[in-house]
Amino acid sequence: MSLINYHKIKKEITNQQKLIAVSKGQDISKIKMLYDQGHRDFGENYLQELIKKSEVLPADIHWHFLGKIQTNKIKNIIQFSSLIHSVSRKKVYQKILNTHVKKQCNFLLQLKLGNEDSKDGLSTEELLKIVEDHDHESLFCIRGIMGIAENNISEKEKNNQFQICKELFLQLKENYKNIDTLSLGMSSDYSLAISCGSTMVRIGTKIFGERK
Repeated sequence: MSLINYHKIKKEITNQQKLIAVSKGQDISKIKMLYDQGHRDFGENYLQELIKKSEVLPADIHWHFLGKIQTNKIKNIIQFSSLIHSVSRKKVYQKILNTHVKKQCNFLLQLKLGNEDSKDGLSTEELLKIVEDHDHESLFCIRGIMGIAENNISEKEKNNQFQICKELFLQLKENYKNIDTLSLGMSSDYSLAISCGSTMVRIGTKIFGERK
C-alpha cells in the first residue's frame, strides 16, 4: 500500500477527472486506509467480491464494476454498482435494458481498441448505433466510453488508440446530454490517458501493491 503514490496521482489529476482505486483482490484494511484519506470511488471486477466488500464497508462508497459481465449476474451488478464500465457486447447491453430496475443504471460502452483477442469491446460502428438508438430519457443511462489499450505496444501506438476513444467521446458528448465520462488509463499508462482527455482513470497496483 502506498499512500505516497496515491497522493502523487491525486496531484496529477484535475477537478474534472476522477480516480477509481481498483481494489479487486485487496484486503478490506487497505480499502479502509484509503477511505480514511477521503477516497470514495473503488473498482471491483468480480460481483461476489463486490457484494462482500459493500456489505462491510461504509455505505457512501461509490462502487465501479470493471470486470467482464456475465448476463445472469446483471441485475445484481446494477444493484451494487454506481457505474458499470465494461458493457462490451451488444448482448450485454440488451440484457441490461431488459432488467427490471428501480434505480438509475449508469454504464459505459467499452470500445475495442486494436486486435488483441483477450480484449473485449464494441466496434465504433456498433457503439455509435447503440447510442443513436438508445432511449436517453430512460433509467438506463449511457454515460460514455471505456477503453483498454492493447498490451505490448509502443507509447505512440497507445496514444493513437486513446485518441480514437477521445474523438469518439467528444463526438458523442456534443450530441447527447448524459454523456460525460471517458474512462481510460491504468497504473502503467494513466499519465498518457490524462493527456489524451480521460475523465476517469482506473489505478490498482500502483496504489495498493500486488493483489493477494
